[in-house]
Amino acid sequence: MKLGLEIFHIRDVRFAGVTALEGGVLSIDRGGLRELLEADPRLARVDIELAHPGESCRILQVADVIEPRAKRAGSGDDFPGVLGGQGNVGEGATRVLRGAAVVVSSGTAFRKDPIGGLIDMSGPAAEIGLYGRTHNIVVTPWPADGVTLPEYVKALKVAGSRAAVYLARAGEGRKPDETEDYELPPLPDAAGVPAGLPKVAYVFAALSTKHEPIPGEQVLYGGNIDRTLPIVIHPNEVLDGALLSPFRAPGFETYVIQNHPVIRELYRRHGKELSFAGVIIAIAPDSEYDYERGATIAANAARRILGADGVVLTKAGMGAEEIVPARTAERCEAMGVKTAYAMFLHGADQSDSSLGADTLFNMRGVDAIVNMGTTYMKHKLPAVERVVGGAAMLPGGVPVEGDIEVSVASIKGALSQLGQSRIMAVRH
Repeated sequence: MKLGLEIFHIRDVRFAGVTALEGGVLSIDRGGLRELLEADPRLARVDIELAHPGESCRILQVADVIEPRAKRAGSGDDFPGVLGGQGNVGEGATRVLRGAAVVVSSGTAFRKDPIGGLIDMSGPAAEIGLYGRTHNIVVTPWPADGVTLPEYVKALKVAGSRAAVYLARAGEGRKPDETEDYELPPLPDAAGVPAGLPKVAYVFAALSTKHEPIPGEQVLYGGNIDRTLPIVIHPNEVLDGALLSPFRAPGFETYVIQNHPVIRELYRRHGKELSFAGVIIAIAPDSEYDYERGATIAANAARRILGADGVVLTKAGMGAEEIVPARTAERCEAMGVKTAYAMFLHGADQSDSSLGADTLFNMRGVDAIVNMGTTYMKHKLPAVERVVGGAAMLPGGVPVEGDIEVSVASIKGALSQLGQSRIMAVRH
């Protein structure tokens, strides 16, 4: 199974009378894109703005970030189950507008937090986040009267995905700046790699059910996975639009899933230091029975189906959700499978994190744990000239465009459950 990414490097984005790509400049017909998105009856209107690196601009209520991508005609389907019926992804050719991003803002609709996730295009937040360096097409869909939160969340998914495909199709018929190929055969034993390399699988916890899942939210192939048992999936499917970030998923956006650092690193080492055995999609249930069952099934799939000698695990959510990968790792270790667990921590003093709780991490053999940061750090952000995504006031009447202080978890792309963070922890 081979996936080819045809990458176009975007150095500027602007509004114009027609959507086109020329010399690294993406021109966008704002009226045409708005008309496409407003065809969804769940939406009253859709605002579309641009935000560029270095601009004094703050984007609020960021629900998701999606890299513009579209399948080449005849090579698969775009976001199957979200933009249409079921179809294949993970093979063929996909056009990628690298350096651009569709930022989906929910405005202030249905949100109590006046900021939500934010992106600053300049200043300290831009330095530590991913999306202060991308040319952002900010899409803010506003719900029609009577639309419920679950329906609005699904409309946000459709709007963001539809905009990403619309923009990436501007690369149709043009020669890409570079290509990236990702290829694994159907069975790990047929990998064609040198004998003796350890087989390594990745267990990707993609959803937490601690907060009530959105009914029918499009997460995997257009449906939710809140009651899904661990399943084996080809890594190319993850990279190619089969999986979208859940609405309540702190620490990874769809953009990061599309450029999944763990999967790409395993691919980079495949055939050299290891044999990449495949991916297991899991969830973090909210009951002991379900997380123990899920841990057992995931560990069995890694060892007995994929034949893994080693497993890398990441988590979804913060707090109790850390139990599931930990239990999975313990079961893997008991079967002779070496594990590495990467996670970021939650809590002002880390006291409510699993790393500080012996009951969770005092486990036999689970001794390779990577700390990818903690959410409690505060950052002071300077005033900006422009705010996109719904005007609001902070508690105490502080305007959102003024000097503010936020936790690092509020800055989209600063902390990552999947290892995309630019922040390094240093002990003084």
